[in-house]
Amino acid sequence: MAPNDRLDRDAVMSLETPPLQRAGSSGNAAPWAEATADVQVGNDGLQPALSGNGFTYRHDWGARRGQWLLRLNWSELNPRSQVFVSIAEGAGGGPDSGKFIGSARYTVHNVAPRAGGVDIWVNIEWSSDISLYVDYLVVNPALTGTRTVSVTVHRHSSVALSEAEADRILGDMGTILQNDDTGPDVATAVQFVRNGAVRVLPATVPATIATSADLSALLSAGSGVKVVQAIRWCGGPGDNIIGCAPVGSATVNVAAVRFDADQEGLIWVHEYGHNCGLGHRTDDPRAVMFPSVGSDHNVVNAAESAAYLSGPLNITDKVMPASGCNCDMAGLQAPADVRDFVRQGWIEGVPWELASRYGEADARKLLDWLVNEPEKHEKYLAQIVATLGYIGSEIATGALIDFVRSPRTGRAVFNAKNIALIRLGDLANRSASQAAVNFLAQLAGDIDLARSLAAPQAAFEQLEASRTGVTALSAETLAAELAVSATFGLALSGSEPARRTVEALRHDPNAFASVNQAAGEAAQIADTVVRKGRQEYYRMKAQQRHHL
Repeated sequence: MAPNDRLDRDAVMSLETPPLQRAGSSGNAAPWAEATADVQVGNDGLQPALSGNGFTYRHDWGARRGQWLLRLNWSELNPRSQVFVSIAEGAGGGPDSGKFIGSARYTVHNVAPRAGGVDIWVNIEWSSDISLYVDYLVVNPALTGTRTVSVTVHRHSSVALSEAEADRILGDMGTILQNDDTGPDVATAVQFVRNGAVRVLPATVPATIATSADLSALLSAGSGVKVVQAIRWCGGPGDNIIGCAPVGSATVNVAAVRFDADQEGLIWVHEYGHNCGLGHRTDDPRAVMFPSVGSDHNVVNAAESAAYLSGPLNITDKVMPASGCNCDMAGLQAPADVRDFVRQGWIEGVPWELASRYGEADARKLLDWLVNEPEKHEKYLAQIVATLGYIGSEIATGALIDFVRSPRTGRAVFNAKNIALIRLGDLANRSASQAAVNFLAQLAGDIDLARSLAAPQAAFEQLEASRTGVTALSAETLAAELAVSATFGLALSGSEPARRTVEALRHDPNAFASVNQAAGEAAQIADTVVRKGRQEYYRMKAQQRHHL
């Protein structure tokens, strides 16, 4: 039956009863509850009709019947979007053929815009599946004075990041800045939108950023936010770094890792703040630019607001250094209980200034978690081993080496093993542990040992890749990561023999090629630590920062 035939038939049926003889429903009880509300008009009055950016779209949802919640992903939409929906049966030939009114009743119940899409609840009253076309009219109200930042999002092939997830994070970035959350907070009219599809980073960019050369390759891979598996270099070797960016940049240029979903927007907007020329701020623990993450870190002061509104500022090509910042750490108080300290997520790595204030009694508490309850505290393993290294007590040496040698797997575990290797150097520096130095030297130069220690993680990566569809890191790549981390641990240990070992690794044909390269960078660190001491090295790194 043609669409017009159906319409004509229904029209005839509706006219069979003369209008004056129809049975009315006005005397019946209404089947609904009733609520009344007044229009809330702001100081600027009513919006002009369809003010803002508007667009339309028709979607073919296929053949359906009954009640459906239909989630349409659309990067242009946000919770402020005004979305109007009409639905009907679709004519054969595709959406361009139009819609028609047949005998089936199509009903829209609810329409709910969200960050990166819109959800609708519909009901199709028919005995079999029939076509459903949905027309969407979208109006994004103009935000007066709002700055829109278009962000290209990249991911490493080993990292899972969907476009819907990227849109959620970008939306959270805008929400953090736009809302006036507390007295000191300045509402900042900046929103972030995705520029095209999420792209895969070039094969020349490694999954783990472990050296200065790695970071340079990542930050040179176009503008935007680049999500990798792990970052262990940001102005220097670091631990559990979740974000890194140049302080001042001509474009958006941010490195990040996946993190808790409710914190990723903060990490991205914090690092974008560095692009805009902002350093860390420690006078308010709720500040966006505070060195650690937190669900209430949403405060922007007037100067920071102005920087976000101005955008990336090309003032320097330096990054905020790992494990420290150019802010006054003396103004920060480490929690009395070291276990509370390691529960914090430090964006550019655990700050050595604070971690070094703990002592042997605190180390024993962390060793209890590491040795007896590692599964229970897996989320904090990286901070635990880093803090143990900074404390520098000899009692932690054996436990850290055993942890690296253990067959335990998982990305958080493997990242923590690498961090344990780097911070064994700090431990050796403070305690003069020869066992730590010997283990680091052996692992840095012994390919077979590195391969054997990486084998369990390589098997895990294969399983994870088959489950998520991402690229699995090879056993050789993982083994080289461990050896590189051991090389930087040696550089930080501060002894002249360790410095000579690092120097020799630069040209060792039996070491990984990545170790040869990393040893060139590590040799400079080793020379500074030997000549000026560990504390002066960290002070110099925090105040002067390292060039990319």
